[in-house]
Amino acid sequence: MARVLIIDDSPDVIQLLATFFQRRTDHQVVSAKNGKAGLALAMGNPPDLALVDVMMPVMDGYEVVRKLRADPATSEMGIIILTARGQPVDQAAALKAGADLHLPKPVNLDVLADAIESVLAKARPVGPKRMVIPVISLRGGTGATTVATNLATLLQQVAPTTLWDLSPASGHVALSLGLQPKSHWGSYLRDRDQRIADLTMTASSGLRVLCAPPMPGVYGWFTKDQVARVLQAMSEDATFVLVDMPPTLDATVAPILQAAAKILLITGDDPPAIQTTLASMQVLRSASDRILLVRSGARPDRLMDTPSLEQSMRLRVHIDLPHDPNQPLALNRGAVLARAKPESPLVVALKRTAQLLLTP
Repeated sequence: MARVLIIDDSPDVIQLLATFFQRRTDHQVVSAKNGKAGLALAMGNPPDLALVDVMMPVMDGYEVVRKLRADPATSEMGIIILTARGQPVDQAAALKAGADLHLPKPVNLDVLADAIESVLAKARPVGPKRMVIPVISLRGGTGATTVATNLATLLQQVAPTTLWDLSPASGHVALSLGLQPKSHWGSYLRDRDQRIADLTMTASSGLRVLCAPPMPGVYGWFTKDQVARVLQAMSEDATFVLVDMPPTLDATVAPILQAAAKILLITGDDPPAIQTTLASMQVLRSASDRILLVRSGARPDRLMDTPSLEQSMRLRVHIDLPHDPNQPLALNRGAVLARAKPESPLVVALKRTAQLLLTP
């Protein structure tokens, strides 16, 4: 099964192609309605194949293709230009930009099916794919930031990693990593000309971090397009992008969820946590095949064992994190546990989590 990205400004075309893939293939499909949004999705989690329109607002298809070919993470993916511009000069322009194939609209679906399989067979991914990994908990106190900071620190040992603290209320990522947040994403919302790279900080592990503003409610909130742009910037020169998600799942964070290779959903075993988890699964049902349910180890006492929790929620718990008394001690010292005590129970469990994420 391949992951296919459709970039087209026509909702009708996107729906037609999505229906085609659903009925005639087993490939996973994501879509974007303009070139810039499509590029952000591709950079966040490179697909195996992109179907790209030419005439689009914000960024045309040729520019999208050139940028995809210029980036090592996407340079070898399959690309088909699918456009109403069907003259020989248009075909030459598509191939010059770097597309594998040019198909004019309206396209014969049998021809399209053959073209897709042919291009996929030739595509040769280079190196590990970039992965966007949101860490979600819609209920406070479940240890989502602990998971995000320690897991990002562990993944940094594998490949360049960035961590985005997307909390709207003075997030705790900087505190967990022993950083003083002199720069943060609030500055970007005040001045859109700010480069995200200039706002990130570097932890002692080499992990690059985009902190939350220290004062909540001062800088406003993101639009959906701004989230997509920041995600693209966070993905530059990084193999793994972790996002410590806000406690809401509104339309503004859709680019992150769409780009996510896996989604870590943190749960507990008390009634409010179970209720919130079940509600979250309903909101995320379109991404259910990418969700890893993580049982938090934030509390020392357990109200039920993991099989009982699974039976109660009728969901599989993929990752069971133990309570680790070393974590609050490390936090009090401004140290991340994954570096302070790499053999502690929580870190060992998160190492298994990292292996699970890296396993195809």
